[in-house]
Amino acid sequence: MVAASCACGAENKLKAVVVDGLNNHDWAAATAAIRTILEGTGRFTVDVSSYPQLPDFARYDVVIDNFNGGHTENGVRWPAAAERALEAYVSGGGGLVVFHAANNAFLQWPEFNRMIGLGWRPPSFGPGIAIGPGGRIIPLARGEGLPPGHGPRHDFELFVRDPDHPITRGLPPHWLHPSEQLTHGQHGPAEGLTILTYAFSEVSRQGEPMDWVRSYGKGRVYTTMLGHTWKNEPNPNLDDVYFKALVARGAEWAATGTVTLPPDLGWKPLFNGKNLEGWEVRGPAVWSVLENGVLLGERAHPQPADPFAGLWPVDQKHYDAWLYRQAWLYTKREFHEYDLHLEYWIPPGANSGVSIRDHSRAHHAIGEGDAERPDLASYPKTTPAHIGYEIQIIDDGREKYPSGSVYTFVAAKTGAQRRGEWNGMEIESRDDLIRVRINNQVVAEYPGDPARSKSGPIGLQLHDQFTSAMFRNIRIREK
Repeated sequence: MVAASCACGAENKLKAVVVDGLNNHDWAAATAAIRTILEGTGRFTVDVSSYPQLPDFARYDVVIDNFNGGHTENGVRWPAAAERALEAYVSGGGGLVVFHAANNAFLQWPEFNRMIGLGWRPPSFGPGIAIGPGGRIIPLARGEGLPPGHGPRHDFELFVRDPDHPITRGLPPHWLHPSEQLTHGQHGPAEGLTILTYAFSEVSRQGEPMDWVRSYGKGRVYTTMLGHTWKNEPNPNLDDVYFKALVARGAEWAATGTVTLPPDLGWKPLFNGKNLEGWEVRGPAVWSVLENGVLLGERAHPQPADPFAGLWPVDQKHYDAWLYRQAWLYTKREFHEYDLHLEYWIPPGANSGVSIRDHSRAHHAIGEGDAERPDLASYPKTTPAHIGYEIQIIDDGREKYPSGSVYTFVAAKTGAQRRGEWNGMEIESRDDLIRVRINNQVVAEYPGDPARSKSGPIGLQLHDQFTSAMFRNIRIREK
């Protein structure tokens, strides 16, 4: 399935193929992220070819290599005809992207080693490159430097070494890249490389190349050491917008030699990480901005503290009316077609959600009187899910509409959400499509109800009196 993310026709898009199927990393998660990143720009169509199936490289503008058959002499090789075909494709002008552990593979393939320049190779294999103060290149002779390795996942500062290259032009000089394994000790032919970014390794005690490019014949090769994925681990590194920019712009450069994609890929902050500027609190709730730009929503229980005064013991009807009175946080602006990205965390048993296209702004759901907001009085006396759409967030695997569902319309595929952890959600809102991803996996699609609005504000829900939720990295890309 190929996502249509811009108004341009498929004939104007670059054709990309991801080669995966074998890797010591979670290649399925990495491929899903690559596909989401590239298709989301509107610049690419993306196919996937999983080993032992290999594509006809000549059909594509760029090949993204997410394959690692092992770094030893016994590592899995492609058939000789496929290896020669990739050599001919790139040397003849094709583009190649080597993603994270893909540079570990094919120890005995000489031309692949030339294409990548640096790989997961011992010092005895060939030269290496270190980065000194101010981005200075420090050549390492064959036999020098540490063997390849990495420490545990951690946040680290990523520095742009070449701000004038089309891939990195316009990116910040440096930024904090989250939860990545910082690879050190790469060796190879190390010929003809332009180092784009680097990071300081606490293991090797030097700067290590993270992204680089080289020419190979008439073709172009972009290699990134970023994009780490282990099985059953969260991958917040894949949600770094500048990492996404490197991957997308690297693929465009490899395909064409130029870059048209903007440094932010069109993403703009919807929440500034400091205060509620641009947002409207709806209903009794307290929304707090925590350290590192995390937004915390909690229910408020204003006086009088006893909502059942004179009714005790309370009947079920009155208790339910109090319990399920919602609270929301809505954008002041309204939006038409867009991509929405956010990350959420909910405690056990919590129930939250994201509202789109709800012009009522939860007027009835929060118990607001018509006299308080006469401009909203004409909307149906129901919840946002029945006026616009609610994208479900819930900690209940048995729920009919699990997280990612277009509530009441389409039940989401389960298994993408990680309980008790931060999860990434992206919502594509188009006139004829609502598509939801959790952690880069498509979990629900719905064409939309023709009777409902195609635009409106965006809201964050606190479903009941006991729900709390946290959100971060809320951004939007308008189409």
